[in-house]
Amino acid sequence: MINKEFLEGLGITDEAAVKSITDTYNADIQTEKDSTAAVQKQLDEANTTIKSYADMDIEGVKKSAADWEEKYKKSEADRLAFEHRTKVGNMVKGLKLKDSIYEDYLTNQLIEKQLKFEGDKLIGGDDVISSFKEAHPDAFQTERVPPKFSYDTHGSAATGVTGVEAAFLARNPGLKID
Repeated sequence: MINKEFLEGLGITDEAAVKSITDTYNADIQTEKDSTAAVQKQLDEANTTIKSYADMDIEGVKKSAADWEEKYKKSEADRLAFEHRTKVGNMVKGLKLKDSIYEDYLTNQLIEKQLKFEGDKLIGGDDVISSFKEAHPDAFQTERVPPKFSYDTHGSAATGVTGVEAAFLARNPGLKID
């Protein structure tokens, strides 16, 4: 340790020189202490982090990651299946079937075949739809026949027209009725 007695023992007796040397030495010592404290703090933090990794359940984390990956894959498969079912359902609705029972039946048949879309075309779907048409020709809507108006159920001329029928005929005087 460099202090006043040490320097006087070396033959340095000038008060200003002794003070300058001891101040510089003490400042250097303080800098080294601060540096050592900073390195010790970093070392302590690193040891704490390493200990937390050692205490961590790595197998549990791996299992959790695998579970989440499986959930993601299932969710994605469900989303794709829903998207496919919706697209098939919309295509079947365009066929103008008489009711939703036929639509559901045909949609399920197409989905069971696991046919894929290429753009907007369901590959192999025409074959399934053709066989459905052959098996169930009455399932499809036909041209709508407009209803015939009848004035009287007695077979005579339109003498008993009242209420809504009269108002309709009044608004449509040129209407030809069979």
